[in-house]
Amino acid sequence: MIKSYTNANERLSAHFRAGEFKCKCCGKIRVDSTLIGFLEQLYAKLNCSKIIVSSGYRCTRHDRAVGGSGAGRHTMGMAADICCYGQDGKPIGSKYVACAAEDLGINGIGLNCGGNHSYTHIDSRSAAAKWWG
Repeated sequence: MIKSYTNANERLSAHFRAGEFKCKCCGKIRVDSTLIGFLEQLYAKLNCSKIIVSSGYRCTRHDRAVGGSGAGRHTMGMAADICCYGQDGKPIGSKYVACAAEDLGINGIGLNCGGNHSYTHIDSRSAAAKWWG
């Protein structure tokens, strides 16, 4: 279920708060509860020390500004770009995170291995598995 939030400090689960998914352009927050469930499953499977959400909900304008179509899963509150960290405090490689996500039955997976950290796109689509990157 996709829900809008006004309180950025509202706890969505054991490890995530609403504000982590806030649009960097308009400040609105929309999050799919299925997505949160997937992120919690990844947290446990990978024994993460933390998961940083670099991009959650995006308004159409912001999505287009970062190279999206303006109508993707981020604009629905159904996607997050994340960086997972191990117990050693180091980022877990995006390919490893993507394989763990696939093992969990997550269907929307994308790789972004540029820069100093490896980010992984996770979305809550129910259609057949699809990888990007």
